[in-house]
Amino acid sequence: MERQRDESRLLFHDELSQESQYANSNDEDESLPDVNLSRERFLVIICILFFELFERLTFYGVAVNLVFYCKDVLNLASPLPRACFFIPIYGGWIADVELGRYNAIFGSALLYIVGTVALTLATYHYPTHYAMSNSSKEGFLAVSLILIAIGTGGIKANVSAMGADQVEHEGPEMVQKFFDWFYWFIQIGAILAYTVVAYIQQHFSFFYGYLITVISMTLATILLLLGRNHYIVTPSKGSYTVDTIKIIAGGLKKKLCGDKSRFRNHWLDGAKVTRGGDFPDDIVEGVKCVVRLIPIFWTFIFYWTFYGQGLTTYVLQGSYMNLKVTGKFLFPAASLSFIESATLLLLIPLMDKVVFQFLRRLGVEFTPLRRIGVGMLFACSSVALAGFIEIERKHILKTHGAISQTVFNKTINASPMTVFWQVPQYILQGTSEVLVSSPPELRGVVMGLNLAMIGLGYFLASALASIVKKASDGQWYPENLNKGTLEYYMFLLAGLMLLNAAVFLLLAVSYRYAEQEYRAQKRNRLQSAVEKDASYCDKEEN
Repeated sequence: MERQRDESRLLFHDELSQESQYANSNDEDESLPDVNLSRERFLVIICILFFELFERLTFYGVAVNLVFYCKDVLNLASPLPRACFFIPIYGGWIADVELGRYNAIFGSALLYIVGTVALTLATYHYPTHYAMSNSSKEGFLAVSLILIAIGTGGIKANVSAMGADQVEHEGPEMVQKFFDWFYWFIQIGAILAYTVVAYIQQHFSFFYGYLITVISMTLATILLLLGRNHYIVTPSKGSYTVDTIKIIAGGLKKKLCGDKSRFRNHWLDGAKVTRGGDFPDDIVEGVKCVVRLIPIFWTFIFYWTFYGQGLTTYVLQGSYMNLKVTGKFLFPAASLSFIESATLLLLIPLMDKVVFQFLRRLGVEFTPLRRIGVGMLFACSSVALAGFIEIERKHILKTHGAISQTVFNKTINASPMTVFWQVPQYILQGTSEVLVSSPPELRGVVMGLNLAMIGLGYFLASALASIVKKASDGQWYPENLNKGTLEYYMFLLAGLMLLNAAVFLLLAVSYRYAEQEYRAQKRNRLQSAVEKDASYCDKEEN
């Protein structure tokens, strides 16, 4: 996680933070905090960590086999819960301006519970006389996913920040430890969903699997309530999103009005208090960093389009492979997603402590943007490998014959090729996320912007699948994978991902990190002062 802290510091740096960083480096030994927490603080942190674990267990428990529920039960295209990645922008604003973090999280958790209850009720096998029609189930699904999206979005925008608030007074080392454990609890929740919930849904019923999500979200809410009187609640400082919009709007207005003050190096500088604006200089500098990042963030959309295949296309491909582990035990088709979470848990410390340290000793500076570029190449290789595995799957099917297996009450003529041949593509996908993902501790606009890109990417994933399916008459994305050419769709994604990586690299080459920007501005100010002084001397001589 030191990797992620460094990334945050480099990408979102301002003059004041740089000066404080240099000041702290001079007395580092004196500034190191005592990282021992009081018993009360420790219990509060435990409540927040387990709240996040149960919330992630709920979210991935809903999503893990959603593709099969929509496809086999409702005969629908698979709607990933994409909207939840747009809600954090609104959820963060609500917490900053209206409710506060705790109230926003608690309200979101209640909506979350209602959403999971609605989904669970829709999957119950009622007596014939009371059975739900498919249209009623579709209505329950739509309402439940909307509520879950609002719930998880509101939580995602605030829970990590509220957790950091509880230990912020202990110093940066303790905050770093909190985020390390926070990330671990996220992945543990995901692994439990990919294994336990996925198994119960496939081998028993969707009802019991979704009932677990109701119980887990209820437990999460109870844990949140247990610490209610002990949380450190920071006063609202206004909305980062609103301030950013005002700064950008003010800068555009002055630029369009032809304001060309010689004292401004950037079109947003007019918003600074020192330049006659309404906002502190450090806030404006932060917004300038965000504005510079926007073109780069657009390239993240297609990365998350690819990433959405993990719970859709990869899972469908796995269901057409041999799931038998023993004579009677069928491995859940969606459970290989746990390999991705395990890869994240193993690779992050390995990258931090070994790989990046080794590269630094060799004189190679593996900057955040370079890491993201390499991560996109790993993503490209994952989906390309999935295409080659699909070719081999069908080849073995033709040469060795099909095996019959039942997945979610549907009999499938699967290839004898074992599903564990998918493990490398999940490892590559997990490796790409290690390198690409933004730091989890980022707050405000940048985190919201990144989550919005995830949402757009998932929407694009569904749109692209629909377009390809229609354009190829169902051949490139077939209902029955044995009668189509899914590998062409995989190779199309790989090609588009490679093109996206090339665009990203072109943008990254021209990007200047905040420290470089700070130095450039300092040189410009010095040069302006020299020119001004020279001009004054010329006037004196004349």
